[in-house]
Parts: sequence; structure tokens; C-alpha cells
Amino acid sequence: MSEDKKIPGAPPPDDFSKTTPNINIPGNDLSSGSNDWDKTNYNFPKQPSSDQWGKTVANIRPIETGGQDFNKTYYPGSQKPSTPEWGMTEARVDMSPADFGSRPEDFGGTGGGEEPGYGKTTPYFRLPEAERAKYEKLPPTPAEQAAQAQGEKKGIPGWFWAVAGILVMFFFMLMVLGGVFWWFFFRSVGFDATVKGAPPGSTVRVNGSQWGVTDENGSIKLQNLKGGETKKVEIIHPSYTCESTDLKYENGVVTPDPIIARCRQVDTRNLNLGDCSPGSFQPGEFDKAELCYNKALNSLDPDSFTGQQLVDALNILIINFESGKYDIPPARLAALQKGAGFISKFQQREPSVVLEVGGHTDNDGSDASNVTLSQNRANAVKDILVKYGVNAGGLQTRGYGAVNPKYDNSTAQGKFLNRRIGYSIVGGTASTSPAANSATPTKK
Repeated sequence: MSEDKKIPGAPPPDDFSKTTPNINIPGNDLSSGSNDWDKTNYNFPKQPSSDQWGKTVANIRPIETGGQDFNKTYYPGSQKPSTPEWGMTEARVDMSPADFGSRPEDFGGTGGGEEPGYGKTTPYFRLPEAERAKYEKLPPTPAEQAAQAQGEKKGIPGWFWAVAGILVMFFFMLMVLGGVFWWFFFRSVGFDATVKGAPPGSTVRVNGSQWGVTDENGSIKLQNLKGGETKKVEIIHPSYTCESTDLKYENGVVTPDPIIARCRQVDTRNLNLGDCSPGSFQPGEFDKAELCYNKALNSLDPDSFTGQQLVDALNILIINFESGKYDIPPARLAALQKGAGFISKFQQREPSVVLEVGGHTDNDGSDASNVTLSQNRANAVKDILVKYGVNAGGLQTRGYGAVNPKYDNSTAQGKFLNRRIGYSIVGGTASTSPAANSATPTKK
């Protein structure tokens, strides 16, 4: 078989006027005289004409030109066109409000030339007024009911405050009535009592509690004592023994009032005090020094003791002034009162003799401050002796400071003994040191 018989011949020429698409697109009339592109473009829906573009309101997908320069002819696609193409084909679409269930004013424009309010958020649909009111007044959901109940539990109901106020008023009235009843029937009325005749500087205790110290006259007022029971009053002094007293308060009457102290001096004749020489005392042995002082005075012949014997006895007493101060401690007042009695007797027998009260310190501090301090301490002793009956004209004072030590200032005991009041007999008319009235105390 020849090669020419295997190859068919060329087909006859086509008659384009009779060529029609295989698929008849609905609404497409081939005989309407449309262009060939419309006849064969059956893969996409027919596009509306330009004069009908403003009526297209929905269901139009974005248009993709695919880079083809169809200019004004576009077909829907799945991709967003480029900005230049979109700007060329973006027509102003006037959608009918009926298509979306909205009103023209919902979009900001009324069709009278105003710009539409595209920036406003509008609902997709608008319910009638009756339907909308029904949905706005829906009952709370179970979750909302639980949250509301939880909030009510956290708060305090009003009835609670009302009951609490009534109870507070009730208990307040009970307290007031109870206080009035107690005041008139069961209260322990406070009262005062007075102690007299005790040794000066004695400590007074009431039912074991310290209540105060007697003054220079041996008196003290016990204030704010509670009634209702018998109270035990005690008077305590290192050189005296005193009887206790039972104090009562009944029906507004204090018994006894005043309390007269019943005290007697400690008998030192049979008391073993050891060494009572002035240089034998250790720091802090003030009570022992006072007992030795009393023993020495009690040993004097009341009618014939000499001035030197009196001075030796008086120099045994140690007055424990506080550091830098010249106030006489209350516990030493009784000893000074006893010594004042002997000085007065001596002055009656020897009115021309002058007794000097000298103040001394250790060597701590400056000389000037020590002289001032010692002078003020000597003046304080003189003043209390005068209060106890000594003739002020037979006494003079002088502050020596640290210039006349009697003991070794290099030891604690020596310093303790050098801080002393020393008595001595001086002749002539009694006088007072010029510094006595002008000196002021200085701490050291």
C-alpha cells in the first residue's frame, strides 16, 4: 500500500456563518447579532451591559482579568484585582435598601446628596418594633440567675442591720442599768487615809504594795484606797521597827484616821555590827553606817558629851547623794533628825561654839565643779538640820570639793568614803561661806 493512501486529505473549508456553540446558553440568542466572543464564552455567566451595572446589587464575585487587557470587559474570578484595574472599574453601586432589610438613614445618607455613612456598623436586618421589644425583655438565663444569686450572698441584707441595731441598743441599756445598780449597791468606794508620827523617810506599804515614803515630818497621805476589805498598813525603816495597822472603811468612815505610827528605834546595844569606824564601810553599806551612827549617838552621855565626841559620832553617817545631785535621800532623814537633837543640846550648853558642815567629793571631775557640788550638798544638810530644830547661827557650811581627801581615791572604796559630809568644831562667831548661797549643782 502506498504512502498517499494512509494520509487523509485536507478537510473542506469551514463555513463560519453556520458554526454554533455546542452548548446553548440560556438567554443567549445566536441570531441576535451579538459578537462571536459572546457566542463562545460559555464557561462564565453572561455579564450585564454597562448601562445595567448600577442594578447589580448582590452575588457578584470579585473580578479577575488574569493580566489580559480586556479593558472594559471583565468576568468574575476568585482573586482580588490589582488596585489600578479596580480603580478603573469600581463603579458606584446604589444598592436598594430592600435587598438588606435596612433603611437609607441607617447608612448615614438619605439619598439627598449626602455621603453614605459607610463607617457606621449597621444590622443585617431590622425587626419590627413589636418583635424587637419582645426580645429585649427576655428572662435571665440560668447562668445569669446563678451570678445574681452569688452577688446577693456576698452582700449583707438590710434585715441583718436592723436586728443588729436592736441588739446593740438592748445591751447598751443593760450596761447602763447594771452600772447604776453597781454604783449604788456594790461599788467599792475609794477613800484616803493619813499616817503620822512615822520616822522621816520611812517606806509605807498597803497590803504588801509600796504606797509612798513619809516626808520630813514623818507623815504621808494614802490616797485612792479601795473599800470593801480590811487593809494592812506597814511602816518600814532600817533604823526602826514599827507595828502594822489594820485600816477599815465602813459606811463612809475610815478607822483609824489618822494612823499613828507606833515605832521604836532598833536597839543597837546588843546588835553585832562589826567594825563601825568611818573608814570600814564598803560601797553601798548605807544602812549599816546609819545603825553604827545611831549606836554612837546613843552611847553619848546626854548631859556631858563633848563637842569632839559629837563630831566623831556624826561623821559615821554616810549620805548617799545621787550622782551630780544634792537632794538628801529620804531614807537618811530620820538619821539627820536624830543628830539634830544632839546638836541642839550641845548648842544649849556651848552657845559660842560653831559647828561646820563640810562637803567633800572624790577626784572625778573638775575642781570647780566638785567645789560647787560639795558646797550645795553641805547647804542641803544644814537646811534640814535647821528644820529639825538646830540653831542656824551655830552652823556654817563649806564646800571642799576633792582637795581634802581622807581616803585613797585610787580605789572604789576610797572614792565612796571621800564622797561625804564632814562635821568639825570651829571657833568664833558662826558664819556661812560666801559660795553657799550662789553655788549651783553640777553633775559629775
